Amino acid sequence: MSEHDLIIRLKNDDRHAFDAIYEMYARRLMSYCLSYVRIIEDAEEIIQDIFVSLWKNRHSIHNTESLSPFLHGALRKSVLYYFRRKLNSPIYEEFVSLRDDTHPVDDCANIEYEEFRRIIFSEINRLPRAQREAIILSRFRGLSNKEIADELGLNIQTVKNALSVGLKSLREKLYRYPEIFPLAAMLIYSDTQSII
Repeated sequence: MSEHDLIIRLKNDDRHAFDAIYEMYARRLMSYCLSYVRIIEDAEEIIQDIFVSLWKNRHSIHNTESLSPFLHGALRKSVLYYFRRKLNSPIYEEFVSLRDDTHPVDDCANIEYEEFRRIIFSEINRLPRAQREAIILSRFRGLSNKEIADELGLNIQTVKNALSVGLKSLREKLYRYPEIFPLAAMLIYSDTQSII
């Protein structure tokens, strides 16, 4: 039976069609999820939630040729939400976006996010204190220059200088890591106060 036929039957409340769609997609989605979420129980919960959502929203499915866009879109949102909750990590979204652009869905990335974080924070921690604090408050907590100045007890110009010099220094250090530099560039060159 074609996927189109399964989708039509799913929209008509056919549980057998739902089971067939689950068998068609679950393993692929799980593999993709596990490339980000290393705790298998968490990955299983994410996949389960996606299929529960599919069942609940079956009557509003518009694309009757393939469920791949719906399922992969739902998975991506779920993974982002998972890391926002678990890691409180504002730059994970950019990691996922860059990784999706450079790696097919079922491929493993050349570098994992935790390695990216380790390198970034290792280099940030080598910066002088004012530069380090300004970068963390700006790029990871999303504070404005004024908010940073208030928090650190500095004037705004000092914060601007610390950010400028600190980001320049960080950029030079991160050139040594070509495997992460495209992603690190989002952090370094971002015009916004926060990565998100």
